[in-house]
Amino acid sequence: MSNIMNEPVGILDSGVGGLTAVVAMQEALQGESIVYLGDSLRMPYGNKSPQEIVKLASHLIRFLEDCGVKVILLACNTISSYIDKLESSVKLFSIIEAGALAACEIVKEPSVGLIATKATTDMGMYEFTIAKHNPYIDVVSNSSASLPKIIDSQLENKPLLYENIREVLDPVLKKDKRIKSLILGCSHFPIIKNEISHIYPDIRLIDPAIKQVDMLKSYLTRNNLLNDTGDPKITLFTTAETYEYAAAIKRLNLEVDALLKVALDID
Repeated sequence: MSNIMNEPVGILDSGVGGLTAVVAMQEALQGESIVYLGDSLRMPYGNKSPQEIVKLASHLIRFLEDCGVKVILLACNTISSYIDKLESSVKLFSIIEAGALAACEIVKEPSVGLIATKATTDMGMYEFTIAKHNPYIDVVSNSSASLPKIIDSQLENKPLLYENIREVLDPVLKKDKRIKSLILGCSHFPIIKNEISHIYPDIRLIDPAIKQVDMLKSYLTRNNLLNDTGDPKITLFTTAETYEYAAAIKRLNLEVDALLKVALDID
């Protein structure tokens, strides 16, 4: 039987967005192997019903469990909104919890902006979680149904990208002029942080994946689960065509050992 510390870390997302968590892991936990699953075939999750989201997320978790992962990062904010309804044989790390904690550490103003999917904003988990840690921060949110999909499949279409960034962010900043920080509440959004900063250079961007990996590192260290093999591997699985990942992998300067298409048995 293999030593659990040398088993990979699982990361799941609705598409390419969770690759930002892979980047954060490569910077903070270079010795860890990663098995990533992106359900690009069925994304975006943010427009689906709660029942669909929980059903799909459960299948993604089972897949990663079958790969023998020791923990799972829920890189998808939409899925993290329903973490209380998910079952897993390994510990799950919510990106919403991480993003909320990061905001409470960083934000000094009375308000913070949030852009996310409709499911994430409808659930109000960022508002709930931030209020637990700091009830004095107001959250001003807006959702985008189209931007995650554009990042997944049309990342290099700059005019479309800029139009959709303004469409989701302008209402947030117009609603509350005190906002100086913005939570990127969909894992896809850090992939386009340079474009967001180009349009809004004075806004501080909060990438929840960085805090999520920091929380993971603390957990692995406390429980003596850090990989000690010195031979990390990164395997990416997608339910759609692998070429959809090419632009994101290139943009994020990722080096992967395998990129494979997989079919999930979801009825």
